[in-house]
Amino acid sequence: MMKRMAVVCALVVPAGLIAVPALSAAPPVKVAKGKITAIDGARVTIDLEGDRPDWIKKNGPVKFKVGPGKILQVSAADATPFTIVVSTKKAGEMKVGEVVTLEKGLATSGC
Repeated sequence: MMKRMAVVCALVVPAGLIAVPALSAAPPVKVAKGKITAIDGARVTIDLEGDRPDWIKKNGPVKFKVGPGKILQVSAADATPFTIVVSTKKAGEMKVGEVVTLEKGLATSGC
């Protein structure tokens, strides 16, 4: 019986040591920066810097420092600057001219 337990421990412990680093490697966070150009109620218009990120799509979720949001409109891919309109409950905490960092939000599933 002791030999069986020793064999099981010898096999399980190294496998656990290999699996822990693999689980701790998180995927890179997708980020975009932009400047707020207008606020209308819960709608915030943002001019993004640089190229259009591939994860920015109409009806896609985004996350700000102040909270989550949803992309309502996206300008044409070749537009300069690239502009999006986001709906967020935290629009009142934002200011025109403020530089914001957007992260890809978690996808929501509905009923």
